[in-house]
Amino acid sequence: MTKIPVNLEVIPGGKKYPAKVNTTEEEALVREATAKLRQKFIAYRQTYEAAELSDIDLLAMTAIDISTSHLKIEENKDAASFRTKIQQLSDELKVYLKGQ
Repeated sequence: MTKIPVNLEVIPGGKKYPAKVNTTEEEALVREATAKLRQKFIAYRQTYEAAELSDIDLLAMTAIDISTSHLKIEENKDAASFRTKIQQLSDELKVYLKGQ
């Protein structure tokens, strides 16, 4: 069965942007991501209201914030896999040493 792309309009910072998705799951993910981006954008707008920053500046700040959060998550995932492997090797070593 051929997937038919769905055209969406997402509005993260007051401007409409087109987005194409292939599945219902992707559509839900894009909509959720857009909602979270919009929340952060509004928070930055309120925080820096006195600075009179442009929407582009606020979107850039939001993108940096989200990207930083993503990198932290990726680092933690990598560290977690190392911790798991080290624990596994430590357990195997304990079993081996008990047998000696």
